[in-house]
Amino acid sequence: MLHRKNIKTFLIFTVSALLADQISKLVIDYYLTPFETLNIIGSFLRFKLTYNPYGVFSISFGPSILYYILSVVGIFILTYIALSLKDKISIIVFGFIIGGALGNIIDRVRLDHVIDFIDMGIGTLPWQRWFTYNLADAFITIGGVFLLIRELFFKKEKKQKPKEPANQN
Repeated sequence: MLHRKNIKTFLIFTVSALLADQISKLVIDYYLTPFETLNIIGSFLRFKLTYNPYGVFSISFGPSILYYILSVVGIFILTYIALSLKDKISIIVFGFIIGGALGNIIDRVRLDHVIDFIDMGIGTLPWQRWFTYNLADAFITIGGVFLLIRELFFKKEKKQKPKEPANQN
């Protein structure tokens, strides 16, 4: 059952994540050239403009149409789930996840690739650095991990009806 009162909260956080992602990508794409590096916190956190035509972690999943189909189907399913929930925190988290997914799909439609720029790690060798990502990826990943941890470790047990006492006749 969809809850109308959740739509406003959901939209606020979805649009906020989408705008943060798209604005950050526009700024980075304007000020940096591809593969140019800007140190933010030494070499641990830096901005490095890259273009990713593939999927998550730059892994190819096949033809590019697959990225559109999977994204759109995922967005519809997660939106339905989010609007069916009563828990405000989960609605907010789903809003961030979907805002991130929309940010990446907008890049794919507009540019035929996704703009990535957040580069973290220690050292300069490839195995010493994490995959380059963007705010959309961060919203999706952190949201997914939050929901997983919450489901596995903090899920409230459903109250069971007390058993009726046995008839003592």
